[in-house]
Amino acid sequence: MVSSPPLRLLAASGMLGYGFTEAAFENVLAGGIDVIGCDGGSMDPGPYYLGSGTPFVSRRAMKRDLALLLEAGVRGGIPVIIGSAGGGGGAPHVAYTRAMVDEIAAERGLAFDMAVIHSEQEQGRLRAAVRDGRVRPLGPIGELEEATIAGTTRVVAMMGVEPLQAALAGGAQVVVAGRCSDAAIYAAAPIARGYDPGLAWHLGKIIECAGQVVEPRTGQDCVVGTLAADHFLVEPGHPDKRCTRMRIAAHTLYENPSPYLLTEPGGTLDTRACTYEQVDPRRVRVSGSVFTPAPEYTVKLEGVSALGFRTVFVAGVRDPDLVAGIDDFVAACRERVAGEARALGVDPQSYTLTVRVYGRDAVMGAREPVREPLGHEIGIVADVIAPDEDTSRAIMAKARYALLHTDFPHRKCISGNLAIPFSPSDLPAGQAYRFSVWHVMALDDPLEPFPIEMVRVGR
Repeated sequence: MVSSPPLRLLAASGMLGYGFTEAAFENVLAGGIDVIGCDGGSMDPGPYYLGSGTPFVSRRAMKRDLALLLEAGVRGGIPVIIGSAGGGGGAPHVAYTRAMVDEIAAERGLAFDMAVIHSEQEQGRLRAAVRDGRVRPLGPIGELEEATIAGTTRVVAMMGVEPLQAALAGGAQVVVAGRCSDAAIYAAAPIARGYDPGLAWHLGKIIECAGQVVEPRTGQDCVVGTLAADHFLVEPGHPDKRCTRMRIAAHTLYENPSPYLLTEPGGTLDTRACTYEQVDPRRVRVSGSVFTPAPEYTVKLEGVSALGFRTVFVAGVRDPDLVAGIDDFVAACRERVAGEARALGVDPQSYTLTVRVYGRDAVMGAREPVREPLGHEIGIVADVIAPDEDTSRAIMAKARYALLHTDFPHRKCISGNLAIPFSPSDLPAGQAYRFSVWHVMALDDPLEPFPIEMVRVGR
């Protein structure tokens, strides 16, 4: 148990590039801060961004946020930690963020030591781990096979607190980390300084999404966590906002299959004995969090494989006869497209045509429990994935024509049954990916898969 003064941690935003108000940021800095953190990515947007090596947010927005954090951190001597840099945390994402840091430092005359922590995994390391029996599925997915590894575009491992702690101990003013546990961004420094791991991990979990836990929720904004020996406080950065017991407690459940247990690389956070107290209109006090070290240290593996190239088509339908018979109509269009594909020399087994009917089970598919009559209009989103872009576009053109011109019962016109909002109607979406690795890997050393590169930025 530490007897040091409370440690104040700033969570700038739920994701670098989502933004925060300068009023909140300046208010927090004026009150003093010990660590500045910000999550840089997520797997929520799906496999494309990890596979393509591109960020989920705009460069302009990301640079605006990062510039404010770097200037405040460097000039104030406050450590700045960016986790899951660039979105997916792979090699191109980390390189993208690192180049942006260099650019900002040059423009603002900043000089500092930076740690770059890599999380993209070499295939040889993964194959060796599979052979050693150190990899197992995370959820309802098959065992990881070497053939799957060979077909991946990119695999990252999600680091815990240890690589971040090593970077800070090595003298880094700024840490740009690859794929990283969101909570670890904020738990790393407190645990290294001797604060209670249960409270540190729980605080990290609560503030990882920053302004998500404040009211009113008018957008992203800064949040401050103050960690003491036997509790922590959460408060908004903006003086006109507030935190409530309900929001703080509810965020413990966020993205977590258990209401009380949160698994992290080094163990499990247990919140069953927690109490949440509204100490004043703006702040919530939390105590009772417990962290139990795991008998085996594991990290999550996230990997994607290329599927081909996608083309998308969007249209609306309000013809009552077509709305009523939409399922049979889509089936007829599929059959027609398959025949047209054969005429082009394309095997129907070589592509996938997906037609989602919004207004009829488009979100949950066969698992949709609500069976209500369709409304007066529905939306159609079709996409084709094929081995190359030319084939994808060709099959989508056939699908669009089929949807426009295939007959249906009681039809009173020869075309015009679809309202198409865009021209061009067929929208190429580039390469498509799928998650092919969603496993955990056991480690003897928490630092082993995460090489740390120390660099000097600026003069």
